[in-house]
Amino acid sequence: MVQKTETKKAKQILHDVIFELQNVSESMQWFLSYDRLSELIEIRKEECLRKVYQFKAAKPQMTLSGGFHEVDGDLLVDFLAWILELDEVAEEFLKGGIFFSERPLYELRESYKSLIQKTIANHKLDQELILLLTAATIDFDDAVDSYLMDKFEIDFFVRRSIHQFLEKFEIHPEFGAEEFLYEYLKSLIPTKILNFRDITREFRDRTYYELYGRFRETKKKKKKKLVQTVSDEVKDLLAFFDLEPGANITDVKKKFKELLKKYHPDINKKGEEMTKRIILKYNRLVELIGT
Repeated sequence: MVQKTETKKAKQILHDVIFELQNVSESMQWFLSYDRLSELIEIRKEECLRKVYQFKAAKPQMTLSGGFHEVDGDLLVDFLAWILELDEVAEEFLKGGIFFSERPLYELRESYKSLIQKTIANHKLDQELILLLTAATIDFDDAVDSYLMDKFEIDFFVRRSIHQFLEKFEIHPEFGAEEFLYEYLKSLIPTKILNFRDITREFRDRTYYELYGRFRETKKKKKKKLVQTVSDEVKDLLAFFDLEPGANITDVKKKFKELLKKYHPDINKKGEEMTKRIILKYNRLVELIGT
């Protein structure tokens, strides 16, 4: 009976924390000070700070900045799960529409890819148009790009996959989740993570075979040059984050969070564009050096 009461109390505290973040959230940007956190979890400020420092001992990537920002969402989730002894913290944050960890975001990306692939797989090819476009371009993929852009709207795939995602997890969209996810997907479309040609590769190969009755030849000669290009790109991205070649993913994440806090719109009124650049470059760098 005592354990049930304690669990019920812990769930109520979690609900109060989420409600607090929902109230202060603007486009899923929020800040929860240690002082306010101590009030919500109903312990003295000194005790709260002691627990924060104790928690930080196991999280070397954590920086102490007077509280938790949205970029520290994964740390706040782990901290609350530890303090409250609850397993459903991440799930409740997700439903609350205030923070998405990498796992559901990965599922959103895969859903976006799948939606495109299923849609074009059921599409009846307009051979006359694709042949016309092919004749007008040097590269076959350029012709297919033009064809698909003529037949489909990328924005439709973005918004549809987000709608399905919000419905599946029963996420409250009124705290900026929909806008956040839209910007998130749009920022990844120019990168290799959601590269349109990779997503539609099967359609391109099938279309080529339908048009010419043979399989496309793979381009092997450009492989070595691509490796060098990627290497140079990594150097440039590391330089953007003021990191030396050889920096690992932990170093990158630390710098990423430092820069986001520096240019956070709540702190730097002119930092919105820089924040978008930071997120875009971070996603690309993580993709290149691996998670």
